[in-house]
Amino acid sequence: MAFDINSFMETSYAMLLGFMQGFFPQFIVPNLQLIIQIVMIILVGYIAGRIAKAIVRKILGVVGLKRMTTRTLTEDILRVTGYKGDVVEFIGDLVKWSIYILTLTMIIQILGFTSVANLINDVIIFVPKLILSILVIIIGFMVADFFGKVFEEGARKMLKEEVLAKFSGGLIKYSVSMIAVIMSLSLIGLDINAMLLLFSAVLAVVVIVFTVGLKDLIPNFTAGMHLKNSLRVGDKIKVEKYHGVVERIDPFSVVLRVNKKNIILPNSLLMKKPIEKELRER
Repeated sequence: MAFDINSFMETSYAMLLGFMQGFFPQFIVPNLQLIIQIVMIILVGYIAGRIAKAIVRKILGVVGLKRMTTRTLTEDILRVTGYKGDVVEFIGDLVKWSIYILTLTMIIQILGFTSVANLINDVIIFVPKLILSILVIIIGFMVADFFGKVFEEGARKMLKEEVLAKFSGGLIKYSVSMIAVIMSLSLIGLDINAMLLLFSAVLAVVVIVFTVGLKDLIPNFTAGMHLKNSLRVGDKIKVEKYHGVVERIDPFSVVLRVNKKNIILPNSLLMKKPIEKELRER
């Protein structure tokens, strides 16, 4: 028997028409006021969420938060999580979705699902704490970036060692960042004792490793501070078998030019060995 498409369409239309004729009088018309109320709440909630996000973005833009968090640790973390916007966009989305959740709670309460509404109310109470903790992390990461760069630049100028400069800057940066994370977790009510112990242990290990790694550099550095008072660039000196002109005085070594060659002498060696220095003519 061949399939009759016309008969199938007529039967389907008749069934749909019968369903709609029964559905509207039995369900839509008696609950029309409730349906209109829910639609209005959804519409107002949607508009309020969009407006709130725009206002938050405007305020944070005027404050300069977007500029301050560009190419910082906060932005890097957002990229890792897969979020495509910036920090200002992220905070605006948090506010927007908070309003959307509040709207959903109102609808659920109207429909009479009290237990579900109570659960969502708990979520709503938690959201401001979450936003505050995220702000603490953002501000903490900004402070960490600032002090990390300050310490890195200071170490670079003082030590003139790129590796040590980056290490000291990174140590300060990630230490301050970890403190900000711990503070934010405490704001949302989590137990931070374990994290404090872990952070203290990691920091202690890093300091020990750093100290052991610098055991040979520290004597050279302290010796260099003394040598700067007794040697100058251009001085003609003799140390053991080396006889030449001081080309450069670094924090950890002295560069001596000997017969068109540069000899690098550790500062600790110069402190232990006698130095013969020719007097400059006045």
